[in-house]
Amino acid sequence: MKLKQFMISSVAILCAMAFVTGCSTNQVEEKTKEEVKGNCTVTECMKQIKATNTIEEINEIIGFESTTDAMIGSDPIWKFDSKNWISFTTYGEDVTIKATIDKEMLKDENVTLPNKTELQELLNKDSFTYEEFVEKVGAEGTLESISKSSTSYVWADKTGQRLGATFNNKSKKCTVASYR
Repeated sequence: MKLKQFMISSVAILCAMAFVTGCSTNQVEEKTKEEVKGNCTVTECMKQIKATNTIEEINEIIGFESTTDAMIGSDPIWKFDSKNWISFTTYGEDVTIKATIDKEMLKDENVTLPNKTELQELLNKDSFTYEEFVEKVGAEGTLESISKSSTSYVWADKTGQRLGATFNNKSKKCTVASYR
């Protein structure tokens, strides 16, 4: 009898907490969607940025100024929120612009990733282009990184398994692919 009362009390307390804090399935789902802080979301902004853009040009595209974050490094970053940002890193004369994107936002039920053996065969067989890979996995990748020499995309299936691939800008072929 006491166990039954304890269970009923526990359920009542949890329901009351959910009501008071406003937790609901819809709010949890909303948190996985990208929010617009400036002119665009992190993924939309990445599509507009070019490796030749200056920090000032990127500020205009994104809609707010870059900052630095000692936890991430001394390079300029544009923080959309705690899980999404774009960083600007220089390596000599080359610049890499990289997006860090909340892994929950990357999940796509249309993506079917090849297994590791299939991926290795694709890489060994004269590699593949971005377009060929999109056809193979069933969806566009999310632009993750750009530089003068390469472009990187990431795909995630419905379970969250992620695959990143880097394509050479001249040959258009995949040079590196890895599961994360």
